[in-house]
Amino acid sequence: MSEEPTAEPFVKAADEGDTYHALGGLALLKATADETDGSFNLVERRGDENRVVTPLHVHRSDDELWYVLDGEMELFIDGELLSAEPGDTAFAPQNVPHALRIAADGTRYLVLRTPGNKSLFGAVGTSVDEVTIPTDGPDDAERDRLDTFVENSDVEILGPPPFDL
Repeated sequence: MSEEPTAEPFVKAADEGDTYHALGGLALLKATADETDGSFNLVERRGDENRVVTPLHVHRSDDELWYVLDGEMELFIDGELLSAEPGDTAFAPQNVPHALRIAADGTRYLVLRTPGNKSLFGAVGTSVDEVTIPTDGPDDAERDRLDTFVENSDVEILGPPPFDL
C-alpha cells in the first residue's frame, strides 16, 4: 500500500512566493520541497550582468535545470562554456561540475532542482517583501550562511567561477 501524498495543489501568481535577496540576485520561491512532498524545488531568479556568479560546484544528490525567460546566462557545465538565451534550457545532472553567471541586465530564469531538498536561497538569503533585484552583493553574514549551508548539504565547491569577468 502506497503512502498518501500530503502535497496540496496550488497556483502562485507571477510575483508570488517567498522572496529573498540572495547571492547577488532575487530569488522567488515558486514551489518548495515542502509544497511538493520533496519532489522538486522551483525558483525564479532575477539579476543583472555579473551580479549572480557562482563558483564551480557540484550537487551530489540533485539534478539541476535552468530555463531562461529573459536576458542571457553563461553556464560552465562539465568543462564546456555554454550560452543560454530566452527559451533555452540547460541541464546538469548530479555529480556534474557546473557554474553559472548572469550575462545581461534584467535576466530572469527558472531553476529546477530535483529531488527537492532544503532551499539554498531561504537558508542563505535575506527575506524581502518587495520583488526587486538587489543593488548590493552578498555581505559577510550571507557568505557565512553560504559556508554553513555548503558544510551541511550535498553541494561541494570545486573552485572559483570559471568565467572571464
